[in-house]
Amino acid sequence: MGSRWRKLALALLTMVALGLVLLAALPQGRTGVRSALFVTQVVPAIPLEVQSWVTPEPIMERKMFPTPDGDGIIDIYRPPGDGPHSAILLFPGVAPAGEDDPRVSNLGEALARSGSVAMFYWSPVELNLRISADDVDRLVQLFKEMRQLPYVDPDKVGMAGFSVGASIGMVAASRDEIRHDVTFFNAFGPYFDLRDLMIALSSETRFYHGETRPWQDIDWLSHEVFALQLVESLETAEERGLLRRRFVEDEPVEIDQGELSPEARAAYRLLDGLSVDKAREATWQLPESLHEKIVKVSPRYHVHRMEARLLIMHDREDRHIPAEESRRLVDALEERGDVYYTEFSFFDHVTPGETVSPPELVVEAGKLFLHMYNILWELR
Repeated sequence: MGSRWRKLALALLTMVALGLVLLAALPQGRTGVRSALFVTQVVPAIPLEVQSWVTPEPIMERKMFPTPDGDGIIDIYRPPGDGPHSAILLFPGVAPAGEDDPRVSNLGEALARSGSVAMFYWSPVELNLRISADDVDRLVQLFKEMRQLPYVDPDKVGMAGFSVGASIGMVAASRDEIRHDVTFFNAFGPYFDLRDLMIALSSETRFYHGETRPWQDIDWLSHEVFALQLVESLETAEERGLLRRRFVEDEPVEIDQGELSPEARAAYRLLDGLSVDKAREATWQLPESLHEKIVKVSPRYHVHRMEARLLIMHDREDRHIPAEESRRLVDALEERGDVYYTEFSFFDHVTPGETVSPPELVVEAGKLFLHMYNILWELR
């Protein structure tokens, strides 16, 4: 009996080994392996970073370039060798941790170890917690330049963004200059319409399909970016100064709303907190320049022109941008199709590692694996 069991075990092991070899020989199998290795590298709760054991050390380069708002920064992570490699242009957006954030470097290295070039654009405006429509033009230009890099395959270049960066990136990917060339776009935690996000922040309410529920424990960063957008849109320095001291610097300043301009009064009321309906009404009383900016940086007005395959990820209980924004984005593209949407419960906005039980970690890691499989399939 012992000999028979050994022979059976050997036969089974041989079959498994042959199956793995066959699987690795197929594009689907190779993409699956790369996706699994990627997940081990970026999820802190998984203790074994297997990807770094079996793949070569990537090359990292940093470049500076001048903009009217200060120095922009480009970080490039790429596999060793001449390529050509698939590539992805990533925009972190509003990023208070800055260009040396270890989460970003880990992501860049993981993508490079997966065989793709990863280029991160750091905006000098958004590093200072502002949202800039000018970054749409910069992303378009950077995408063009990335396709011309000697180690990049110009027919396999996608884009991705995080939070505000995802939304602005989608606008860029919808522009006529590049929309035919963007292979895919991965949006992580985006807003669909900046006006709706403002309403949600003012009312501390999540809303979707006519249903509302409280949005509690909003992160300070969202409140600060919201306040800066409203305050800096005002026309007079005096009103900007008053509202900045009250809502940005948190000074106990007494402000007589009756002495404010209609635009400043609307900003004050929104920052002070309103119901959903009253907040929606107040947003239409803001300065015209802000209305124009909302249109320029909101995917709602542009994404119907995007030709790239769209993949969307969102933290279900996101404290920065509610997941309802991504759901509205998915709804808007229902007729177009070719949209892959995943909601997670083990991210903190866009950072993996939220504490979950071991069974839930398995489920969430599996969802991340499937999502990454779809991304890496586009980059194969």
